[in-house]
Amino acid sequence: MITSRHIDLNLLELLLQIHDTHSVSVAGSNMGLSQPATSNALARLRHMLDDPLFVRGGQGMEPTPFTERIVPEVREHLAGIALVLNDATTFDPAQSRRTFRLSLSGLGEQVFLGPLAQRVFELAPHVRLENVSSPFQNLYRTLAARESELAIGLLEQQEPQLRQCHLFDEDYRLIGPPGLSPQRAAAVDLSRERIVMAVPSLTYADDVEKVLTELGMAENVCLRIRNFGALPELLVTLGAFAIVPGYLGRRMCAAGQATLLNMTLPRGRQKVQLVWHINTMQDPGCAWLRKQITDLFQSPDISAGSATTAPRSASDSLDPKPEQT
Repeated sequence: MITSRHIDLNLLELLLQIHDTHSVSVAGSNMGLSQPATSNALARLRHMLDDPLFVRGGQGMEPTPFTERIVPEVREHLAGIALVLNDATTFDPAQSRRTFRLSLSGLGEQVFLGPLAQRVFELAPHVRLENVSSPFQNLYRTLAARESELAIGLLEQQEPQLRQCHLFDEDYRLIGPPGLSPQRAAAVDLSRERIVMAVPSLTYADDVEKVLTELGMAENVCLRIRNFGALPELLVTLGAFAIVPGYLGRRMCAAGQATLLNMTLPRGRQKVQLVWHINTMQDPGCAWLRKQITDLFQSPDISAGSATTAPRSASDSLDPKPEQT
């Protein structure tokens, strides 16, 4: 029987590091251990728990069923111990000098970062924010290793150790040059217009390509760009149109950078989600930051009908104002 006297917390931290990185050497390096020290620590851990814990496989060091069972509880309890030992049971935004790490795409930076930074710095003037962009396939590891404490986006995550909050439902909207009269906007025949296509991610690009194909307008694309930053100038100089996420389209129109056309596009609404790992669930600073995000971006209709600790399915989302869904 294992008692608290037998447990070395450093060994449990090594267990989590190997689980998250699938590598003994990388785990040891992350903890500042030499290769022999890491191997010795893993041998001690295996002896203590009477299980191989990890076996070599196609993805590196793969966890045994026993390891998969204990990792969620070990992670949660270690995080709790760290909070107690660091006297981090409270979070004072006015005094905190903490750095929060987010995971946002390029579009996410453009859409969410400005309003969020303004809110955070008003309430917590000494806090710092960093965007640690993570490829979708690495997002679980990024959150589990706390390289980032939360992510916002069109995220389809099924990992049981992740939590998510539905913020709002995103759609695709057609925008044109600013200053179009209602009569001109209503008379637009998109099949005769130039279309600029911004493709900040493969998922978004595939969706927009499908929209244009379904509209029979794939040949109307005159220019493809890597992000949305150049769109305002291009709409004006080319007299062109573009398909963008509805949230961004409304932001551009409010800023006088585009005209939002009343055209329904043939794509389903997609859910924008706030996602975090259970290892930050009890962290008061992270809980505070999640609340700022839901206060800013969550649709009132959604917030009235769902809990912020959301189920483990990955279908949740985000909306700043009802009209922005």
